[in-house]
Amino acid sequence: MKTIHSRSNKDIGDVIEGEWEITAKKVIAEPSSGDRNRQAPRFGIYEYEVKPIVPRAAEKLGRAKQPNESSVGGTRREASSVPLTVRRTS
Repeated sequence: MKTIHSRSNKDIGDVIEGEWEITAKKVIAEPSSGDRNRQAPRFGIYEYEVKPIVPRAAEKLGRAKQPNESSVGGTRREASSVPLTVRRTS
């Protein structure tokens, strides 16, 4: 178990950085929409307790590529492949 601070609003059970699963969530600072004349908008700050995801060897063996599958490629990354930036505290 470890603690991660982030400005991203995630839910319990979501995965962060592909290797951590959120087990608990605490709001440190509420997000504010800001005031038109005085204050800029502000993201919230969230504290997550996370546990490491254990890789399963059985899944890797069973997911071998079929010989008749064609490799469809592209140069654009999907949004899910963009890494999430988090601030870690320990």
